[in-house]
Amino acid sequence: MLRISEQSSAEYAKRCYAAAGYYRDGRGIIGFWGGKGACRLGLKGTVDPLSFRRLCDNQDPRTGTPVTVRTRSNRTVGYTFRFSVSKSVSLLDGMSGDWAILDVFRAAVGESMCEMEGEMKARVRKARQNTARTTGNMVWAEFIHRTSSPVGGLCDPQLQAYVFVFNMTWDEQESRWKAGRFRDIKTDAPYFEAAFRVRVANKLQDLGFRVQRKRKDFEIAGIPADVLKRFSRRTERIERVARDRGITHPEWKAALGPKTREKWTGIPKGFEALRKEWKTRLTAQERQLLASVYRRETPCAREVNGETVAVDLAIAHCFAGASMVPERKLVTEALKHGIGTVTIESVTRELGHRPLIWSDVAGRKMAALRP
Repeated sequence: MLRISEQSSAEYAKRCYAAAGYYRDGRGIIGFWGGKGACRLGLKGTVDPLSFRRLCDNQDPRTGTPVTVRTRSNRTVGYTFRFSVSKSVSLLDGMSGDWAILDVFRAAVGESMCEMEGEMKARVRKARQNTARTTGNMVWAEFIHRTSSPVGGLCDPQLQAYVFVFNMTWDEQESRWKAGRFRDIKTDAPYFEAAFRVRVANKLQDLGFRVQRKRKDFEIAGIPADVLKRFSRRTERIERVARDRGITHPEWKAALGPKTREKWTGIPKGFEALRKEWKTRLTAQERQLLASVYRRETPCAREVNGETVAVDLAIAHCFAGASMVPERKLVTEALKHGIGTVTIESVTRELGHRPLIWSDVAGRKMAALRP
């Protein structure tokens, strides 16, 4: 999953770093600075609190001077890019403590962020212009969470990354920092989400895990659905509230997340204590089954070259009710249909071989069927 949300409060943004205890006890990891813009500001390695707080206040982390020209009280501080994986991946990460799974996740997050960074833009207002220019650089800080918010005082395993992208980008042509233009990236969020899932699925298969498609996402094969449900109590709570309120739209359901979040009471359990509690939810047979999946005891017959079928399905789906479709939408649908059997490159290449009519509409590549 990928959710992009705007943050207009500097003080609220600073709380991303404030949960030091959370990171100390193993339930999360303070990640690294990322982006070409971060390198320009001299930010490398592990995220440090002073630099993070200064950037939240639009200050250069080295000097404390303003980064962009304007620092309005109601300005957009940045955007949170929240990546998360399916419950089976989170459960194996939590129960096994295998750093290889965490490395796969972080690599997929990093590749996705770099792809979005390449499409970063800034507004151009000089000489009465009202356009946007691609800058290709961002400044972000990564925070890894390995558990969900608590339910009944206890967390479930949930591998997720909160990548805070500051609202600044370096405009090379004007030689100055500007506020970023995130509109197009947010518009294409469904594509970036599908691409992220494909990256995770393929990397897990490289480790020897079997994956199976589940609607637009995937699960690691071999883990019973009732076991996954047992460790999805946050989702169950949100779904229950949505049913009670008659909410069915996915975006409105997603908005229930912060509203239904339980406050911490007492001293939160560390990761090892949580792992012991998680094991009590499983029978001896289920623990053996989970260990078997983790050890990859069932040979993985990996499917490949699924792009032909995936693109066929995408074209049929997208053109069912439209005469012209953005290229990104076609790629997104193909990635959803082909997860576990395709790569982003193979889908893009296959789509380019199809006899479609291509055109540029307001800066977006569009496709139409030939008559």
